[in-house]
Amino acid sequence: MRPINEPSNAPGVMWIHGGGYMTGMKEMAYIGRAADLVRNHGAVVIAPGYHLSLFHPYPTALYDCYATLLYIKDHAKELGINPDQIMVGGESAGGGLTAAISMLARDKGEVKVAFQMPLYPMIDNYDTDSSKNNHSKVWNTKRNHQAWSYYFQRNDILLEKIV
Repeated sequence: MRPINEPSNAPGVMWIHGGGYMTGMKEMAYIGRAADLVRNHGAVVIAPGYHLSLFHPYPTALYDCYATLLYIKDHAKELGINPDQIMVGGESAGGGLTAAISMLARDKGEVKVAFQMPLYPMIDNYDTDSSKNNHSKVWNTKRNHQAWSYYFQRNDILLEKIV
C-alpha cells in the first residue's frame, strides 16, 4: 500500500498478518491497522505473504518475512522509503513474527529495524490461567493449541482440524 502521492523518503512498514501462523493472508493489511499508517502518516506498507504452518512449519514463516525485510532495505529508494525508518509490525501471529524478525535482524546485523509494533503477539505456546479454558468462537484454547502444534509440527499433539 502506498500513499496517493508518490512517496519520497517515507517511513517503510512491513506489516505481517495474523491467523495463528496457520491461516490468514497478506491482503488482511487492507482492513487492519496498516491501512491507517498509509492514510494518516504517509507510510509505505509492504505485507508479506508468508508460508502458513499447515504445510510449512517453523522457521519457514520467519525466513519468508526476513527475506521481505531485506528486500525492503535493498529497494528502499525505489520504494520511496527512508532506509533509516523501516518498521516491522503485525497482529497476533504477525506480532509474534514481528518480535522474532526484529531479534533476527539485530543478531544478523544486516538491516536496522527502527521500530517494532507487535500487537497482541502470539509468542508463547503455554497456557495461562486466563487462556486455558477459553471457549470463544473466534479464537480459543483448542485453536491455540492446534496453531502451535502445526507451527512446531508436533504430530503427537495435533488436534482435530478446525471446522
